Amino acid sequence: MNSEPEARASVSRSPQEIGDELRALLDAGGKIVSFLSGGELLFESRLQKVDPALQYIVLQSSSSEAANEALLAMRRCIFSSSLGGWRIEFVATAPALFPGPPSGAGTSCIQFEFPEVLTRWRRAHARAAVSPGVPLQCVADSEGVMPFEGLVVDIGPQGLGFLIHSEAITLEPGTVLKSCMIEIPGRAACKVDLEVCYSQPIVLGDGTHSLRSGCRFIDRSGSVRELVRFYLGNPPAQG
Repeated sequence: MNSEPEARASVSRSPQEIGDELRALLDAGGKIVSFLSGGELLFESRLQKVDPALQYIVLQSSSSEAANEALLAMRRCIFSSSLGGWRIEFVATAPALFPGPPSGAGTSCIQFEFPEVLTRWRRAHARAAVSPGVPLQCVADSEGVMPFEGLVVDIGPQGLGFLIHSEAITLEPGTVLKSCMIEIPGRAACKVDLEVCYSQPIVLGDGTHSLRSGCRFIDRSGSVRELVRFYLGNPPAQG
């Protein structure tokens, strides 16, 4: 029997489900990070309070005042953490200084409106690197993201990773990208629907700033099977 964990990705928009995930993260004391200013600043923190009923959460302030100031100047923030082998990402809005440290904590805190969306994701299969990168074009989607072009850098049976260089594009967890076109050398382009599991700024070897996103295939049949077969030599498992 194969003991390898099954790769799964779930998107929660229910306050109760999000609250359960965040309380588990709070109990575990897991580190939470947010990449700011295109990756120039890193906000590191931990949860202090989760209140779905009153619709807010509280995080410790970062030890970096520059990161705190950058975060407080934003309207929306993407946070990531890990818990039990899963990668957790969520979106929180309206950061503001919390009136007082909860539960007697001896540090300043930042309050946010309760997260609107949370993704929970882990990968069971290694992805094959694609070099040089394969062109990807997103021409339309259901979340209001403007069209963009990127490069697919790795592919696995259940998803792929790509880079985009536009600073105008922000791909929040749970974003659905419809009808993305991926080129296959010598063949017709593959049309796929993708759901964003995570995004984070990175700096490439030549110093170029980029955004790396990891996505899952929403439908792993048809042209997606051909895409995966081309790069991996076999079709993706169903289910």
